[in-house]
Amino acid sequence: MEEVSNRIQVCDHEQFLDKILPVDGGAVDKIYRLLLEDKTYDDGHWCGFPQHGAGFKEDDLYEPFVSVANKIAAAARHDGEDEEQVRDASWVDYHHMSPRYLNAEGAKVRPDCLLALGALAKVVGNGSALAVDKKEELFWLQAVAAVEAKREIRVKDEELILQLLCYLRMILVEQKDRRFALGLALSRTQISVWLQDRSGVLGMNKAIDIHTEPKKFIQVIAAFSLLPAHRLGFDPTMRLAREPSAPIHPYRLCSTGPDQFDVELYKRNNYSTQWVIETKNGVYVTLKALSLLRTDVVHGSGSIVWAVFLYDERHMDPGQRQIFVLKQAWRLEGMANEGELYRSLWTAQEASASEDVQYLGELVHDEDVTIDGAVDNTHNLIHRGLEPIPPMFEDSDHLARLKRRRSFDPEFELVHIDIVTDKIHQIHAGRSTSTPENRTRTRIVLKTFGCSVKFFANRAELVRILLHGVRAHRFAYQHGVLHRDISTGNVLIALKRGTKGLGGKALGGVLVDLNHSKPIKPVSEREIAFEAPTPDMVETVRMILRIEINLSSITDSVIEHALHAVAEGSQAKRVEPGITLATGGARYIIAAHKYAEKFSEFAGDACDLATFRWNGKILVSRPGMKGEYFLDGTTPEQAARAPRSGTPPYASVMLLNAIAVIVDVHESGLNRRSVIHDAVHDMESFFWVLLYLCLTRSGPGGGRRKELKVDIEEMSDSDERTRIVRLRRIVFSFFDGDIATLAWNKRQLLEEWTAFESEILVHVHEYFAPLKPVLLQWWHLLLLAYEFHGYEYHNIHDHVIALLEKALDDLGNQVPMEPSERTAEAEAEAEALKKREDFVHRVVYAGLDPPAVGGSDVQQPATPPRSPKDFKSSTVLDVSPESQRQPLRSQLPDNAPSSPTPARPASKRTKLERKT
Repeated sequence: MEEVSNRIQVCDHEQFLDKILPVDGGAVDKIYRLLLEDKTYDDGHWCGFPQHGAGFKEDDLYEPFVSVANKIAAAARHDGEDEEQVRDASWVDYHHMSPRYLNAEGAKVRPDCLLALGALAKVVGNGSALAVDKKEELFWLQAVAAVEAKREIRVKDEELILQLLCYLRMILVEQKDRRFALGLALSRTQISVWLQDRSGVLGMNKAIDIHTEPKKFIQVIAAFSLLPAHRLGFDPTMRLAREPSAPIHPYRLCSTGPDQFDVELYKRNNYSTQWVIETKNGVYVTLKALSLLRTDVVHGSGSIVWAVFLYDERHMDPGQRQIFVLKQAWRLEGMANEGELYRSLWTAQEASASEDVQYLGELVHDEDVTIDGAVDNTHNLIHRGLEPIPPMFEDSDHLARLKRRRSFDPEFELVHIDIVTDKIHQIHAGRSTSTPENRTRTRIVLKTFGCSVKFFANRAELVRILLHGVRAHRFAYQHGVLHRDISTGNVLIALKRGTKGLGGKALGGVLVDLNHSKPIKPVSEREIAFEAPTPDMVETVRMILRIEINLSSITDSVIEHALHAVAEGSQAKRVEPGITLATGGARYIIAAHKYAEKFSEFAGDACDLATFRWNGKILVSRPGMKGEYFLDGTTPEQAARAPRSGTPPYASVMLLNAIAVIVDVHESGLNRRSVIHDAVHDMESFFWVLLYLCLTRSGPGGGRRKELKVDIEEMSDSDERTRIVRLRRIVFSFFDGDIATLAWNKRQLLEEWTAFESEILVHVHEYFAPLKPVLLQWWHLLLLAYEFHGYEYHNIHDHVIALLEKALDDLGNQVPMEPSERTAEAEAEAEALKKREDFVHRVVYAGLDPPAVGGSDVQQPATPPRSPKDFKSSTVLDVSPESQRQPLRSQLPDNAPSSPTPARPASKRTKLERKT
């Protein structure tokens, strides 16, 4: 329940019923009379339930609840149904007739009761001949709503609610057409209703007594039969594709007749299920899901990405269809609109001389999804404008009394129930509850379709794809958009643009996913005018240079620019005692000279601005510079606390760590106080992407190197075993560990910077040996940028582009390989291209089950087993561990573990690897 641990809200129960589950009073009265007539409700008591005051087991609740609920539902449907309602659904008792295939994990994955679609309940039942593994996959697809009842008297009502929320989470995870899920918590005679969506949980502040408040109970149950399906959480814009028949909503399937459930509708797994999706721009058919990983995290964006084509083109030759990428997500209020960002950048291209926009995803359409003319968002449409009641415990005396009366546990912080009497249960939000947030469902359609950079075909293509990604990032940054989430999944190899490109040959690199991007001021509005220092200051710096390393070839313009950079950044840096402006400028020049000398940046004897690539501008990028700020409308304090974003394995060390990371390679004494996410941090992310691939791959094709997969316990060569253990520890410490592990090790690496070459670079696979110079230079470039915050920091794109272009030239000028080596690399490249071609073929011909173009392990994995407390996710063309796909929402919390654990088995450890 960590996802929603601080997102459980409650509101007035009367308003909840009236707005979330509204049923006409006349209809309730009619149902009530019918149930009185047949004695279902008699003498103030529902038939079959234990009598008031009688001792009973909680098991006695399930059968009567299901019986009464189905009678209420039948009475509600007495006058028929319409096309917008859920069809053929009934309440099912899974406590007494639990599916045998779910018993392995017990109650944790078994709801006591479901309002189940009849079409699927029949298929997943114990009497069905369907294979057990398929039943497991389909089980949660039947759920319209879930019910959880107390199994034991000693179980707290808080625990009851939290268990129910686990089931609602399962519904949201498994049903891709669900916007939210509803559930009922039944405690003896008390019942409360709970709603879970992408913003969190909303429930009733008071449970109702089903016997003394029969009409409210009728309203709750009848609502599930009478309300349109979208009021129960279904998406009316999504239908199952079932050619040659017309597409159908899952909730309109039935157990018999032409609309009965066909297991083939759900294909092999959630990745293969084909949907027909209506947008304002047209109707699309999904081919395959390219990513479902965000849907496994219930609270958040819930992003889903599909390859799609236009519904009107469904009868065309699949190879002639135009392929698009459709992304759906729940945008947090206040976050930038991803579609608007794409549109603004492509509009900016019209007035730009740069062609680098071609390396950005190309927008076809974007929209905020609407239902019945209203924008689909959590506050107004799903919650119907209900305002939550503030958390309890504002009174310290009340809190002290409560602590004496009962013990506290972590779950008590989430939701709390006061049992006033046996018939009155007051429900409160826990003390840790956060302010409610609003999310809006959005969709964007892009032209470009591709696969992760991990599936490069050769070294040159890998470098070229990264180069294109950096160029795209620079274009966006120059025109007012900072990406903030560089990862292997967002730097793509474009395989298809519209109808262009059908095979595995790359059309170029493309940078996608602006979901976490931030609008910023364009570079042209942030340039700080150059102010030349006095001649005396220039001469002072020149004297220091002569004394320290006899740099007489430095031009005056270099000294002036060094002083300008140090002066502009001095207000935002902590300057050590004794470090004057002249000394800082001199040390900056010395550091830049060493960098240029080490990596052969000299074009001649003179050291001018071109030598150091100092032809750019210093930009306003931190609080305190010229009284301006990086982001519009922010104060220095707000800017320092600005949310940080990224995928942890590739996130900048500066963003991962809450405490200052000191880079003092050249003993400059110029160290920053705070960090605001800027372009240099994204360029560091590109660096980690390249390093990750060089450490975890052995060549083209996407598969992890064998050393990361073999059983080292069976190895007899102790030296080789030690090497592999060392490699695995490095990969864990910098990429596969949790955020605390990554933050600590990356910080240590920057502070012990020489270890990069001696401890990390030596583990790069031999296939990538030609790229070691690129990685080493990139590393030193970052060190120089972070220490001085000068031209390398503010013009980082130009420096990275230059080193990648140089790498491409060097790869083209390599010493010819031996024939055997050349043959092996050619075969690996051909296999990688065939694998990509097969991937494209499988997507384009999805649903037709064509023969594969060539042998390939690039395919969508089956949906892994899940339980409410153990969710796993996988994504097409992605074999990276789950830890790599969790967003970095903010800086490391103050109470984060200070000693992360390296990978086992343990052996001698360097300072860079820290244990927990």
